[in-house]
Amino acid sequence: MISIRGHILKQLAVFDFDHTISEYNTDLVARDLLDQNLITPEIRSIVRSCGWIPFMQRVFRLLHQSGVTPGDIKSAIRGIPEVSGIKSCIAELAANNFHIIIISDSNTEFIKVWNEFNGIEKYIHTTFTNPAKFNNNGLLEVHPFHHQTECNISSKNLCKGKILDDFIYKQLNEANTEYEKVFYIGDGKNDVCPMLRLTDNGYACPRDGYSCFDELNTAISKRSDSYNAKIMKWMNGSHLANLIFKEL
Repeated sequence: MISIRGHILKQLAVFDFDHTISEYNTDLVARDLLDQNLITPEIRSIVRSCGWIPFMQRVFRLLHQSGVTPGDIKSAIRGIPEVSGIKSCIAELAANNFHIIIISDSNTEFIKVWNEFNGIEKYIHTTFTNPAKFNNNGLLEVHPFHHQTECNISSKNLCKGKILDDFIYKQLNEANTEYEKVFYIGDGKNDVCPMLRLTDNGYACPRDGYSCFDELNTAISKRSDSYNAKIMKWMNGSHLANLIFKEL
């Protein structure tokens, strides 16, 4: 479909990954391969002092030193179940003029391993996450996606709202693609920033039973302007698909 401005018209579905596509948190699944006694209070304090990425890098070093192999880690990631029905939901969206992107604070290695094992890699237009790879010694090295200081409700290594805005802008100006409707699907506090940036063609889709819904409504209540996106709470992939297709 072509708009009157000559742009290709599509729909956009933006997914978080942990607790949204993957039922569990991929970092915590990897962490739990480690003897938890090795994670001392000093190591745990890294989260507060330096952030999540430096903490996980220390965890990956401990895993490597403990003899946990890349194969062990990949096997654990492959073993994470999907959020019920989400793979079918993604396939259905892809078949119906949707671009699907992932914006996640996981990492490229975990998302690639899980998506390829579960057969959904082919449906994903772009993935934005922290870059990672196993080095020649088998140590997983993870780096921040970016270093941002503009957004005070996002982590320094990943502002999902900025990533979403930049993607939509580049698609319009570089790929001649305009999105009629934008659906943002997530579960946690770090999904609030992109949801707050949605406009009257946007749909904030927080997962039922997780923190995002309450955090989003708290943030909206503090705004001086009105919030024009629609909020749609979802329970599973089938429910989410039904909600989305009712809006088309």
